[in-house]
Amino acid sequence: MQILAGYLRKETFRAFLAILIVLLIFSIGQLFAESLRAVARGALPTSMLYIELGLRTIDSLTILLPLSLYLAVLAKLGQMYRNQELVMYHASGVSTSHILRMYLPQIVFFFIFLLIISTVILPLASQTSERLTRAASKDISLMGLKEGVFQELSGSNSVIYVSKINTEEKRLENIFVNVTHDDRVDTLTAEYGYQYEDEENGERYISLFNGFRNEGVPGKKKYNLMRFERNDIKLPKLEGKSVNIDEKGKSTFELFNSTDLTEKAEFHKRLSSAIAAVVLLMLAVSISKTSPRDAKYTSLVLGLLIYICYSYLLAISFSMIAQGKIPGWIGGWWVHIIFIMYGLRRINKVDELK
Repeated sequence: MQILAGYLRKETFRAFLAILIVLLIFSIGQLFAESLRAVARGALPTSMLYIELGLRTIDSLTILLPLSLYLAVLAKLGQMYRNQELVMYHASGVSTSHILRMYLPQIVFFFIFLLIISTVILPLASQTSERLTRAASKDISLMGLKEGVFQELSGSNSVIYVSKINTEEKRLENIFVNVTHDDRVDTLTAEYGYQYEDEENGERYISLFNGFRNEGVPGKKKYNLMRFERNDIKLPKLEGKSVNIDEKGKSTFELFNSTDLTEKAEFHKRLSSAIAAVVLLMLAVSISKTSPRDAKYTSLVLGLLIYICYSYLLAISFSMIAQGKIPGWIGGWWVHIIFIMYGLRRINKVDELK
């Protein structure tokens, strides 16, 4: 029995690593694209791209780890059923319940590991992301502007073009700015400019030097052309954050004591990752049994359908908590209980057929 248990855990862990690597590659590619879009719209400083990518990858692990373990157990047990290995063990008295208990060390490990990630590491990662982003956004070379590209300033009707960014002197060179107001359009050109922050109100500005300002109303012939030595333009505040730190940056203890509905939903979401690893592993054991006559991927297709239903019900429960439609003490427990009962019922049914 111990030899079989060690073999199952070893082979499942190998499959788990292979599946996790594949899923991570796809996930990191998607996160990289999202981070690039955040940089393009000015919500994320350029130098923060890879740091933010790493921090967001930690967040994705709370989904990928349970899913990889689930698929690994399904794949390994399904293969052993098709090869008649487990059928032989069942004939020797090894039940499906025994197989589930063989995975107990992995269940405990992943439960504790995911609990630490979701309740401790993720809040710290979110706080780190926010702190670094704020610090980096004060630097002109890190504000999201690009050389030789027309960019819309986030949260305004302004378009800016910078021919060159001198990072050593923190200076913008050969600048074009087009600002659309309710009653007019202002077009400004400047030889160079600097960014600065008002110490009193914290607002950010660009000071333009040695340039021209053309002011007028589109469709009319009257325009005013002015030359200036210096003209300051207020920069809009950067909209959006790549990490929502309103509730994600708070500690789990703060969320537990909070009365805010959104923070209650976040608290249950953090716990669900570790619980999902346990529930999914049990479900994988219960649905992995196949016969030689069944299609090769029958259990895998069924497993994916069950996982999709499980994930969507959890997402619905979190949304209903945030909307106040479900009391906080119920949370997402009802979803976990439904699938635990379903898994136990399948395990008992399979054992009765032996």
